[in-house]
Amino acid sequence: MTAHGAQVTKRILFQIHWFLGITAGLVLALMGVTGATMSFEDEISEALSPRLYAPGVPSKPDLSPDQLIARVQADHPGYYIARLDWEMARDRSHSVRLSSSEGRGRKQGQVDRATGAWLGAPAGEGFFHLMDDLHRWLALPGGGNGIGRQITAFSAIALIFFALSGLYLRWPRQALDWRAWLVLDLRKTGRNLWRALHVVIGTWVLLFYLLSALTGLWWSYDWYRQGVIYSLTGKTPSEEGRRSEKRDGIAPRPSIDPAWTAFRRATGNDYIWVRITQPAPSQPMKTISFDARPDGARHLRQTDKYSYDPASYALEKRDLYDRRPLGVIITQSVYELHRGAFFGLPGRIIMMLTSLTMPLFTVTGFLLYLSRRKRKQAARALAGDVAAVAGGDMGGGDLLIAYASQTGTAEIRARNAAQALAHGGVRAQVVPVGRLTRDMLAGAQRILFVVSTYGEGEPPDMARGFASRLLRGGAIDLGHLHYGVLAIGDREYPDFCAFGIAVDGWMAGAGAQPLFPLIAMGHDDEAAEQAWHDALHDLGAGAGDRGQTVIPFTPWRLVARHALNPDSPALTAYHLQFEPVGTDVPEWQAGDIVELHPCNAPEAVEALLASQAPEGDLIAVPAALRAELARAMLPEAGTPLTMAAARALRPLPAREYSAASIMADGVLDLVVRQVRDGDGRLGIGSGWLTAHMAPGETTMMRVRPNPGFRTDPVARGAMILIGNGTGIAGLRAHLRAAAHDGMGGHWLLFGERSRAHERYFDAELSTWLADGTLARLDRSFSRDADCGRYVQHLLADAGAELRERIGQGATILVCGSLEGMAQSVHEALIAILGEVTLNDLAEVGRYKRDVY
Repeated sequence: MTAHGAQVTKRILFQIHWFLGITAGLVLALMGVTGATMSFEDEISEALSPRLYAPGVPSKPDLSPDQLIARVQADHPGYYIARLDWEMARDRSHSVRLSSSEGRGRKQGQVDRATGAWLGAPAGEGFFHLMDDLHRWLALPGGGNGIGRQITAFSAIALIFFALSGLYLRWPRQALDWRAWLVLDLRKTGRNLWRALHVVIGTWVLLFYLLSALTGLWWSYDWYRQGVIYSLTGKTPSEEGRRSEKRDGIAPRPSIDPAWTAFRRATGNDYIWVRITQPAPSQPMKTISFDARPDGARHLRQTDKYSYDPASYALEKRDLYDRRPLGVIITQSVYELHRGAFFGLPGRIIMMLTSLTMPLFTVTGFLLYLSRRKRKQAARALAGDVAAVAGGDMGGGDLLIAYASQTGTAEIRARNAAQALAHGGVRAQVVPVGRLTRDMLAGAQRILFVVSTYGEGEPPDMARGFASRLLRGGAIDLGHLHYGVLAIGDREYPDFCAFGIAVDGWMAGAGAQPLFPLIAMGHDDEAAEQAWHDALHDLGAGAGDRGQTVIPFTPWRLVARHALNPDSPALTAYHLQFEPVGTDVPEWQAGDIVELHPCNAPEAVEALLASQAPEGDLIAVPAALRAELARAMLPEAGTPLTMAAARALRPLPAREYSAASIMADGVLDLVVRQVRDGDGRLGIGSGWLTAHMAPGETTMMRVRPNPGFRTDPVARGAMILIGNGTGIAGLRAHLRAAAHDGMGGHWLLFGERSRAHERYFDAELSTWLADGTLARLDRSFSRDADCGRYVQHLLADAGAELRERIGQGATILVCGSLEGMAQSVHEALIAILGEVTLNDLAEVGRYKRDVY
């Protein structure tokens, strides 16, 4: 099966799985609880009525079977003893089942072995009878011939499907890793915890549920029972064996006592319990049979059978349990298999516990379904809001809002602005700057530019074509147009907001009139935020923001961390996994960005405190002060460290990392390389994540959308993924999404230092090559003597295939270091495809970069 076919199969199985879950789940939960309740019915009944079962040794001798049967039937006119369970121990009473000679009436209870007196039914008999009716046919009218039997049979079939489809759906990529199958991490919360409970405990109980369902169908369908008997024994139940010939009136009934005497003489004290059964009075007794259970038997059906001729009372057959073929033993012990007793007391306990977990799957299944439905509704609502605000990307409106974004910040701000304007009654079209044309500008009256600057004063990739066509494309008269520019950048770069400034200059040079002075916005720039808010308000905006700018930071727990290149001479790179703390699980996609609030190294905080605290007085420093200093830019030694002063310190800037996993993984993965300064000290962000933060601790993070590196799996075609170093993070997320969606045929070109140490996620890549997710994998190792090349060299060697794949609709994704790799790859792509083609690909979203 191809990767795409496998994914289609998974989708179909998943849809059926959850549909059956919401239809049969409640029935299975009820069957599980009632089945567990009856697991120890005999023991519970005896515990509730001990004197009923063990009244003590009688002073009179025991009645014989014939005498006992006659006495009991005389006391219960219209009933006959269908089953007599004879206890060999004289301090115990016998159990009998009375059936109505006409109709379906039934009584069950204990009788005195010496007098035949009816002792009564045990306490709780009515309760267990109800549990039995609920378990077998939901206590619905018609009993075993009604609709209830069909519902429980369908539910048993559904349980088989749940077990098998659940196994297939959760099959881990490393199938031999027992931890992936069986370890339950209770530190997870919310949806992740529900899913873990559902799939991990489901794996624990899978075999028991299959056994329960497959044996439960024995009583649901005659064709199923006959098929099982034939498959296990090679025989079909004979008509005589299933139904004795009926006669009018009462058939002659032979005496049981002579056969009983012969049986006791032959077996002595070999058995502790014997069952004697009788057919209805209208049916002849063709043989007298005793089912005898020895002491130490694992279950009730572990019996030897002795059959006697009713005329001569000679032994016709001795059928010993231990000598029966396994298939016969199984068909005679289906009930014991169903309740786990076939495997002794441990089997009964395990089956009871697994039955009790059935409601867990119903509850967690419903929670997962509702969570999934809630996420879809939220996504549809947000999409509707954006569509209503934008009026369609190219539709009409009162003004244009054009954005140029690399990591999504500018796009989300543009859409938030459109929504705020819509709340004030102003219609806005939101368009990427790459779609702006001279005709659109000529037909507009007002336009807002929300543009980011990327790298060393460059436009975002999506705006390169716009910059070539319009900014450098000659004079244009825009005297009729009013405009405003929100320029977004990073003040740490010398060319702060250079692209936004270039757009502003171009618009002014074309004669356009400014709506407000250019707003240059950096990180955490309150003045620029207020200026932008005021500008929108002057344009008629109402209140309201939605999107990336209001995504809160929330606590995430570090659950795993391991080095990817532990023995490498290079700086160590780590693979980290986080899970959210709380029930609200943030959503993210491949390509999104993780923002992290790091903390200072504990030793740096303690060193600062020690430089000012009196000797030996560090222990008196308030914990709150330490917490404030952990999150702030530390001052120079000697600065007074009051709580007010600590709160006034500038907070540590957030760090950004590419998400290395998808939401379906259940954990948020990062790939972080340690950074050290000239003194050998770890960087604040990488140090906090890779050294100072311990597994189990929490840190404040948020996942924000990055439209500039997201892809549409339907429209993108195959992916050409290019990167180096920790850039594997963003590329891995896209490959995991592709594998999850069953979209194969991708190409990864990746560069690192050495083959011996930096083969990141090698097992996953090999798996993707094997299943078709990856059609091609090219690697370069710059420090190896037999390679010595970089990833851009791999591109140059594969130019012909690159052009072919682009012609087939492929999307290029680049993730890794801006210095060196990204620019060199960009130049290699220009050499292969041409600058115009590459700019066109960027504008239509087929050339995307997440570089740093």
